[in-house]
Amino acid sequence: MNNSQKECLSELENNLSDVLSPFLTNFLSAHQNFTPQEIQVADLIRRGKGTKEIANILNASANTIATHRNNIRKKLNLRNAKINLRAHLLSHS
Repeated sequence: MNNSQKECLSELENNLSDVLSPFLTNFLSAHQNFTPQEIQVADLIRRGKGTKEIANILNASANTIATHRNNIRKKLNLRNAKINLRAHLLSHS
């Protein structure tokens, strides 16, 4: 396998293990207004992935991921707060 395929396989394994994770269960129950894409992006942010990495994993543009990040911050009322998004998401784990 090439590096891209190995990365995709790793992400699939992580996603499968996260399906029943406490983070996703708690996050989904607390934030029912999130789109499926926003939940995916939030989970990848929580796992320490950057915008470009997430864009590569989800086969999307970095601008699309940046928009999802902004929407997530807005829905979590972090828009003008000086709070790191990843740190905030980790606090929900």
